[in-house]
Amino acid sequence: MGRMSKIQSSKEKQGFFQESLDRGSWNATVERLGGSVLQSWEWGEFRRRHKWEPLRLLAPDGRSAVQILLRKLPGLGYIAYAPHGPLTEDLEDLGTVTEYAGEYAAQRGACLLDIEPRVEKTGHLEERGFFKMKNSVQPRCTFMINVLDDPEKQLAALPKDARYGIRRARREGVEVEVSTGQAGGLEEFLDLLGETARRQHFALRPSRYYREFMQDLSAHLILARRGEQGELLSGALILTFGGEAYYLYGASASESENLYASYLVQYEALNVARGEGARRYDMWGPCEPREGDPMWGVYRFKKKFGGEEKRYAGLHEKNLRPTWGRVARTGIQSYYAIQKLRGKSSGPQIG
Repeated sequence: MGRMSKIQSSKEKQGFFQESLDRGSWNATVERLGGSVLQSWEWGEFRRRHKWEPLRLLAPDGRSAVQILLRKLPGLGYIAYAPHGPLTEDLEDLGTVTEYAGEYAAQRGACLLDIEPRVEKTGHLEERGFFKMKNSVQPRCTFMINVLDDPEKQLAALPKDARYGIRRARREGVEVEVSTGQAGGLEEFLDLLGETARRQHFALRPSRYYREFMQDLSAHLILARRGEQGELLSGALILTFGGEAYYLYGASASESENLYASYLVQYEALNVARGEGARRYDMWGPCEPREGDPMWGVYRFKKKFGGEEKRYAGLHEKNLRPTWGRVARTGIQSYYAIQKLRGKSSGPQIG
């Protein structure tokens, strides 16, 4: 009787979700539930290029949804990861939705489920077998700026330091350019990104990743140049989806050579967001680091734009197959520890 009850329970959980196979209806649901670009159809297809299989689960009543990315771990099954998911109309439902999503992922062979919902609190996930992880994949904090209808009103609404930086860059003769698709300046940007990564000690993806990012997604490359030679001073990759724009990657010359160009890049990013119909601009972290940390300068710069600070609950993990799940977690941690020693990565990049 007990075994039959468990089987029925499993079938019940499986029936809670249906797989979504329609791009338009999926994206509409993600937007309606307040989801980010990381839950969009396009993001799942982009990650498919990099050995992740998207699994899109939708509750029949439309009140919850989650895009899970599955990646094969040789001999162990799959790791399942939901960046900025699951999505729910009611936060009280998050625990139930997550449990059902885990059941579905387990049926697909997953031994671990990592979730990173874009909410401040997750409720009682620990009671459902989840553990809060020390590190997160996506930023646990960010600054969110409202995008105003008028560029001059936008400038006037920015804090004094940001306005000064934008106007100073213009006086220094800095000009910005925006491109999409196979952007001509992308390779220059990647060179500057590499220089910035070495200076600030953060990890980079392979160059192919950024090229495909521009090709596959609704991405804009913003570059700031000065002088007749068009010297590149700063740049950013901005992604848009629905009512939001996101500052995912940025690069700049050293502070002494920057000439406030990074301020002008961010102002142009707000113009790009407005042009794409976005109402919010996500500066994509970071949380406040300690003074002296390599990211301290990045934090101070972003804070100058006066966005609302948002904090999220972070990464939570559940072993779906306890023995294999523990082995998989140990293997992942060991891999990234070795990569960090080699200077190739600062941590898992599984989103």
